[in-house]
Amino acid sequence: MYLKIGGKFLRRTDVKLTSLYILTFFLSSLIICGFLYFRLKHQLIKGVDRFLLDEINELSEVLSQDMKGKEALKRFEFGVASRTYYPLYFRILEVEGTIFYASEGMRGIEYRVDEKVMSLAKKGRKYIEKIHSPGRRRPFRFISAPLYRDGKLAYIVQMGTHLRFIRKSLSGFKRNLLAAFPIVLVLGTLGGWIVARKSLSPIGYIASKTQSITTKNLNERLKQRGTHDEMDDLIRTINEMIARLEDSFRRMAEFTADASHELKTPLCALKGEAEVLLSKPRAAEEYQEGLAHFIERFDQLNRMINDLILLSKSDSSQVELIMNPVRLDLLIKDMGDLFQILAEQKNIALNIDSLKNTVVMGDKTRLQQLFTNLIDNAMKYTLDGGAIRITLEKNRDLAIVKISGTGIGIPKDEQEKIFIRFYRIDKSRSKETGGVGLGLSIAEWIAHTHHGKIEVLSEQNQGATFTVYLPIHKA
Repeated sequence: MYLKIGGKFLRRTDVKLTSLYILTFFLSSLIICGFLYFRLKHQLIKGVDRFLLDEINELSEVLSQDMKGKEALKRFEFGVASRTYYPLYFRILEVEGTIFYASEGMRGIEYRVDEKVMSLAKKGRKYIEKIHSPGRRRPFRFISAPLYRDGKLAYIVQMGTHLRFIRKSLSGFKRNLLAAFPIVLVLGTLGGWIVARKSLSPIGYIASKTQSITTKNLNERLKQRGTHDEMDDLIRTINEMIARLEDSFRRMAEFTADASHELKTPLCALKGEAEVLLSKPRAAEEYQEGLAHFIERFDQLNRMINDLILLSKSDSSQVELIMNPVRLDLLIKDMGDLFQILAEQKNIALNIDSLKNTVVMGDKTRLQQLFTNLIDNAMKYTLDGGAIRITLEKNRDLAIVKISGTGIGIPKDEQEKIFIRFYRIDKSRSKETGGVGLGLSIAEWIAHTHHGKIEVLSEQNQGATFTVYLPIHKA
């Protein structure tokens, strides 16, 4: 049980963020402390080098006063040997490498003459080195510098001192860093934990608020903090998602209510007609007439159910389109020939302009359904003696099909609503024509799935023009 609790705790986001802060802070502090340590060491060594060079210059002045005598060198040695912190050890070599003079302290250091020192001195260059004398723990820092007189190499001056106090200073600095490091790490851990909790606190609000939102209160929204950061972007995205869900649920509820109403009306009518037929004995002709009317009603219900199934599948992206190159001009001509007989029965002139060879990429069956719905809609609302005109044009990459009728027209305030499912402008007239308000919704969906669109232009009592835009297929 404790392992489960511990595992759950370690999987928390704030714990992971805090661990990442600790690791980052630890590595950063380690790098900074290492940098400060080596920087201090470099500065201390550099200070010793400057000190030794100053003493070499002073010793050079002493030698210049008496090139062969050693009394001045002894007085110089007496002055520097009494120093407590940085006692000096020096010797003077002749050009051949023999020792001309060596201070008392040089005898215990065992500093051998190096050929590299001699070669660099002859080239007029200084040489700095760190040596470890046998039997001594502390290292020494020595600088070898050439001394010229009258343009010639006269002596090689070697000056050095021990680095004990530098080691002690670095050791003290290291102890201070090690003492301060845990304190800084603890403070960094607390700071990381506070920052992690504060950064994730909006997520807790988002989680609790979204859990409280159900289908009954989809109108509620999360409040933005006004910081315009990533959390506000997340809240805005969630609000937009809830708005889409609210719209989907609303449309679903309206769709269900409308479908129930549209199905209930013909079913109730069928039941009433059946009850009337069965209320008393009737002649066979009356029963046949009633059954024929039932079949007509059943066909209407079947078409409505098929349309509802199609729209339901389209909402869930379950409709599979078989896309192939389609001759749009031939398809429209076939649709015109199909409706020609119906137009003659209603005394409507159906005119199809000369069509140009136009190819689009699409599902032939769905495109037939698209233009069938539009032409059928024009036939229903065009009065006897009226006319319907179908044209096909090309405009760059678009095929433009226009279906115009001299019908009753559509009021301007209704034109944006006619593609809504079950929406009908004139309910009474829709009952006469048999429409339920799904044809234009299906037509718009088909156009959109083919990367096109439908527009309507109409004035009341002056007819309507439906324009379909479809992209032309380039072979």
